[in-house]
Amino acid sequence: MRIVKRIRNDAILLALVCVAGYVAYQVLLDDHAKQGVRDLTDTVVDSYNSLTKMVDDHIGTIMDEEAVVQNKLTIKQAWADLGY
Repeated sequence: MRIVKRIRNDAILLALVCVAGYVAYQVLLDDHAKQGVRDLTDTVVDSYNSLTKMVDDHIGTIMDEEAVVQNKLTIKQAWADLGY
């Protein structure tokens, strides 16, 4: 029962924060500030989409065994050069 109350209270708090944010956006910001918020939102969404695409492009990429071994040797040598 305690968990249900916690979830309910968190949902109510989230709803209140969302409503307060929307009211503040509509009432407190002028048109120039609203455009800035929209531009920021677009930038964040575009960045997320480009990062997701970049990561998805490399999933399933198969590297040849020679490149993997060479990479491991290079990393081990770099650590050895640092004293580890």
